[in-house]
Amino acid sequence: MKLRSVILAGVASMTIAVVPAAIAGPNGKAGERSESAAVEPQLAVACTGWHALCSFTTDCQTNGGDTADCACWRVDETHIIVTDAIQDAAVKRMTQTRCTTRNSCDVDEAPVCSAIRDGQYEVNQVKYDWVSTFSYRGWCELYRPKACDPARPDYVGDTRWAVCDAAPCTEIPDPADPERPLSCKCPVVEGPFVGTTDSCTGENGGLISAIELQYWDFEKGSFSVPVQGYEYVQGACAALKSDPWPPSQE
Repeated sequence: MKLRSVILAGVASMTIAVVPAAIAGPNGKAGERSESAAVEPQLAVACTGWHALCSFTTDCQTNGGDTADCACWRVDETHIIVTDAIQDAAVKRMTQTRCTTRNSCDVDEAPVCSAIRDGQYEVNQVKYDWVSTFSYRGWCELYRPKACDPARPDYVGDTRWAVCDAAPCTEIPDPADPERPLSCKCPVVEGPFVGTTDSCTGENGGLISAIELQYWDFEKGSFSVPVQGYEYVQGACAALKSDPWPPSQE
């Protein structure tokens, strides 16, 4: 697959620090596909360049509605966008028409990539210079996933969380945290999610920018859906040691 090979090359040249601003869309779903369709939109596309990174934000502040303002990092690296999460209706339509399971888009070939790069990403008739997408920066240090299921009788933690994938962002004048100079307006949803930094509770009265619980396999310690580049990041984060030999025949 062309996309996979390009991402591998990017890892080798240290251009990828890369997952989730999250892999779920605004409704908490990550690009569900119809099994009956012969040709479907590409689940996710990869772009290069500047973007907002909200994956490890744990203090998103709600504003009384169905969105939260999340202070996010500003990074320049290869990043991933779930096509179903794109909030610019025209760009979403062009991307899902151009990038399909039959004719997949390689890195930077998706229309959403140029829209983000050129400041043409439009939500509610406002064009944004910054968009929250997913990359792996900080993964080894910060991503300690925890199962957060409010339906469990012994559960302690938040019942709501923020979905920041493809959310529009603006610059924060005089940010409280200079390392997080962008504010992204992320939809808020309810239900099971994957907590980060081994916690299900946001900090400073805020919410966690997260992904839906079903998208992480805790037994295997990996995503349960294809996420570009993850296998390389997983190897880069692992301790330097030999694996058991002979390998398991499971």
